[in-house]
Amino acid sequence: MAYASQQFFLQKREVGLIAPVLCTLRILGEDDIGEAVTFHKRITDEIGDAGFFAEDNTIVESIRGEGAVSGIFAEGRLIALRAVSYVKEYVDDALEDLGLDPSEAGNTAVMDFCVTDSAFRGNSIQFFTYLFMENILYPNRYHLHTTVSPKNIFSLTNILKCGFHAMRFKSKYGGHPRFVLYKNLRKPMAVQTRGHKEILLRNYDYHPKVFADGYVGYKVKHKSNGMALLYGKPLVVREESKAS
Repeated sequence: MAYASQQFFLQKREVGLIAPVLCTLRILGEDDIGEAVTFHKRITDEIGDAGFFAEDNTIVESIRGEGAVSGIFAEGRLIALRAVSYVKEYVDDALEDLGLDPSEAGNTAVMDFCVTDSAFRGNSIQFFTYLFMENILYPNRYHLHTTVSPKNIFSLTNILKCGFHAMRFKSKYGGHPRFVLYKNLRKPMAVQTRGHKEILLRNYDYHPKVFADGYVGYKVKHKSNGMALLYGKPLVVREESKAS
């Protein structure tokens, strides 16, 4: 299935200079695999924490049909990647994380990662590439799952802004602490903010207790003693009845 590309200008930041650069956002194909894997590895090496990112083989699998990968190109090169996976292993893991019935596997997508060249960060790429992919996923895949390290504050902040909510806090991927985040495109969730709780991200022991009390995380807040996750009680918004 073909998807339309999008063109727009982003701000490129260099030493002593900010300049608008024309960019193209599109779904990647097999011819893009080599560049995508090389770019992903470069960003992983720059950040210095491979636990934040995906394995190379998941990029290849997604591009070849077990998911989808979008890329932003500027000045003849790749400057951002956003990946979604339908690989059974990861979907099954998502179903377990979210407590969903196995019959929902075909309606579930794992929002794998988003990485950006350092010169183009600060353009809200994580946010608008998510919206681009959401448009591709819906209506067939509406259970969206992702995980984020409590140390990755920028990604956690951006994903929550995309309408996800933190549902669990658990050890994954060989013992790394992760928030499990969820968005249901068919049954969007509203959250009560009155009487909310604020838990510092570094207080790993407290997050499971708050989730156990029926709260979900909805926003990251800067406090004088550190970054905190705000929690509220969820309200499920019913689907609007469709005219017959």
